[in-house]
Amino acid sequence: MDYLDMLRDAWTFMRQGVFGNSGRWIRLVLAAILLMIPMNGYMMRIYRGAESAPEVDQWGRLCIDGLKLIIVSFIYSIPIFIIWALIYGPMMAAIFSGKMSDAALTAWEPNMALIVLLYVVEFVITLLLPIVAIRFARTNSFREAFNFRAIVDQIKTIGWVTYIIGVILVAIVIAVPVMILVFVFIILGIVLAVFTGFSVTAILGIIAAAMLVFLLIAPFIMVFQARFWTRLYDSAAIPPQ
Repeated sequence: MDYLDMLRDAWTFMRQGVFGNSGRWIRLVLAAILLMIPMNGYMMRIYRGAESAPEVDQWGRLCIDGLKLIIVSFIYSIPIFIIWALIYGPMMAAIFSGKMSDAALTAWEPNMALIVLLYVVEFVITLLLPIVAIRFARTNSFREAFNFRAIVDQIKTIGWVTYIIGVILVAIVIAVPVMILVFVFIILGIVLAVFTGFSVTAILGIIAAAMLVFLLIAPFIMVFQARFWTRLYDSAAIPPQ
């Protein structure tokens, strides 16, 4: 698997389709502002194998497709919510009911077995979601989004190790610049807070600026990732079953 070629292809796809097209970028920023719903619909168009960045049009269809993809992702995330509730639910219930003292709260420790299970389940779902999303986009079928046998077969055809490396690689490539930006805003926030006497207005201003920056770069990140996932999926060279 030539990961470097796939990364270059995803970069070129994003650069030519979004970075080099200000009108499309502005529309995608708007799609991100609208609760990411039309943005997810736009990702569906890329997942279907577009050779170049699709146009941002037919907003009704974008919203419908995006909402469907969010629903699928939410259903896959339900096990995570259940395990999280088992870990933290009793503590939160005790706090809100006033039955947990400060000493008990300080001494509270989560169930480590459930914590490990939570991380395992999160990792498995994270691995499955790219295949699930692309399969759902191409079949437009909720049933196929939960066809676990076909999903696993697709990953087997790609190769488990090849697939896992690809998912982790693109996550790292995206995470590094994002974490740098987060670090920069944290430093700016600390410096500004110190010089303004921890002014609430200044802190809220930094938070607002950070949100604006991440909204502006969201189209670049999501299009890049969607193209890479699509190339990884298509490396199996088999149609959806």
